[in-house]
Amino acid sequence: MSEPVTGTTPGQSRFVLPVVLVGTFMAILDVAIVNVAIPSIRSGLHAGFGAVELVVSGYTIAYAALLVTGGRLGDIIGRKHMFVAGLLVFSAASALCGAAPSIDVLIVARVLQGIGGAMLYPQVLAIIQTTYQGQSRIKALGTFGAVIGIASIAGQLIGGGLLAANLFGWTWRPVFLVNVPIGLLAVAAALVWLPRDEPVPGTRLDLGGVGLVTLFLLLLSVPLLIGRDQGWPAWLLVCLVAAVPAGYAFVRYEHRVGRREGGQPLVRLDLFRNRSFAGGVPIALLFMASYAGFLFTLAVYLQTGLGFSPIDSAMVYTPSALGFFVTSLRAPRLVPVLGRHVLTLGYLVAGLGLLATAATAYTAGTSLTVWTLAPTLLITGLGQGLGMSPLVGTIISGVPPKDAGSGSGIVTTIMQTANVLGVALFGLVFFDLVGQSAPGAAYSTAFSEVLPISAGLLLVAALLVFRLPHAPGQPSNALIERLPGWASGFAWSMFLSTGGRVGDTLFTDLLGRFRASRLERAAEAPDTIGDFLAFHYHEHEAGDSSWMGYLQREALAYGDRTVPREEERQPVIQAQIEEIRRRQAAGMINPGTDPVLFQLLTFAMGSYPSLLPQITRMATGLSPHDPEFVARWEEFLHHIGAQLEIRGAETRAGGEFAVEG
Repeated sequence: MSEPVTGTTPGQSRFVLPVVLVGTFMAILDVAIVNVAIPSIRSGLHAGFGAVELVVSGYTIAYAALLVTGGRLGDIIGRKHMFVAGLLVFSAASALCGAAPSIDVLIVARVLQGIGGAMLYPQVLAIIQTTYQGQSRIKALGTFGAVIGIASIAGQLIGGGLLAANLFGWTWRPVFLVNVPIGLLAVAAALVWLPRDEPVPGTRLDLGGVGLVTLFLLLLSVPLLIGRDQGWPAWLLVCLVAAVPAGYAFVRYEHRVGRREGGQPLVRLDLFRNRSFAGGVPIALLFMASYAGFLFTLAVYLQTGLGFSPIDSAMVYTPSALGFFVTSLRAPRLVPVLGRHVLTLGYLVAGLGLLATAATAYTAGTSLTVWTLAPTLLITGLGQGLGMSPLVGTIISGVPPKDAGSGSGIVTTIMQTANVLGVALFGLVFFDLVGQSAPGAAYSTAFSEVLPISAGLLLVAALLVFRLPHAPGQPSNALIERLPGWASGFAWSMFLSTGGRVGDTLFTDLLGRFRASRLERAAEAPDTIGDFLAFHYHEHEAGDSSWMGYLQREALAYGDRTVPREEERQPVIQAQIEEIRRRQAAGMINPGTDPVLFQLLTFAMGSYPSLLPQITRMATGLSPHDPEFVARWEEFLHHIGAQLEIRGAETRAGGEFAVEG
């Protein structure tokens, strides 16, 4: 159970996550819910595909352009206030969408809806970061990621159900109106249960940054969305080319504001110095572009190309939704086993599912039925759920709570920008492949040719996961490690979990390399005792995370009983003890010190902070991987070593032992 934040009682704190996740669900739902309503909106308002793409992406453009601003405004006026205001704007805009008399009014209402989403969404991660701690925060972030994925899929199913029901004869309008009562209930709950928070003193809004990032996103996305329908007039091409200098101007401007004394840039470019954050952003961009493009083209393929009804289209999505739901909830439990490579597994499985879906669609042609794609879409959904749920938590794992608003705004802006680009680029390629053909076989062929592109983006994302650092506090990845160490990780887990029946050869190879590295370390250790202790601690921190993770699991499994290959591991310990005896003989360690117990002390002082990180954090308030703690602990080890040396010198001078083993 997490400790409640200031101003929140324990009774209130348990309602914080459900309340903010309602806002998350609504904001993400409306990114996807329109896909299934595209044909109904197009026929009901007599609009072209380009205009309908703006209905889909007008929301996302405003959402992406203003997410960072929404995060900063939360820091300025308070996250609770911004969350409630965002819900109110979102609900009012949803009512306007439902009542829109023309496609132009609907596009404007969708933009307003996106503004409301940008106001409320960045507050969610910030509230989670500041409300929950430790394992509670990890679970909350995992649930948050699952809700994002579920809302993305549920948009198709809920939209299809509402269209099939045709409530009051309003066809597509209930797709938007359903948000109104839910939004008002969420406002009431937020006012009662969200924690009080105070604005950050002295925080200012970077209006220049807001203008430049909005200009950049508009110049980039609008031509891609409407260019084909408009015949690519010169002014759209000029806009697309102008996006490059606009983006460059934004980065330069933010860099200049950040270097200014007291400057508060809209985008904290220094956050990209965090390897986890900077490495995760391209992965999020690739995944979301693939995901958005897949959902959009599938909706057009089914309803426009094959003439499926909204409810039949929604049924096609059901296996994917089921797979997504199952794995997005299970993914947080897999993180302690697979680490960041839950993402790798997810992207590979999803890519395989997309390729199988493409092959099935090409083979079936116009004879495709509701359940023809069920097996392959189930595989796709399983992979996408694994690839989405841990993604956000992985990216922001290194962002301090005080930067949660800015960090979450940047991450989600990138994801929603990728959403816009996915719809625009995949739509562009899809309709170019279809050409002027009538609905039917041409749509099936185009769909089967577009999906491999989506799968290719996921493959690149899977490769990029290997470049992510091991985040402080993240469990070691026991099953999959970067080559050539992947076999070692697999051997540890399989050997341990099966009592030595699986992975014997791999474990033997691992143990041989482990023994060699430990013997080299014993010989390389400095002579001075303080440096000796600090050296072993530094080596534990630098390269032993996976092995230490194995030792922890081994201790839980075997206790003080005989462990696998014990006789082969004992020589390593004996070599370390002999190195201590050599130092004793050279007069560097008190001869009265028991070398065996001194070796245990060396191991304990080198590995204790990582083996029991929760004790370290509770005692010092710092993670054992925090640079401040590492520096303090190394200084402490040097101090202990100096004391032993001083006592050793005094003992040799006085003829008696000051330190007994």
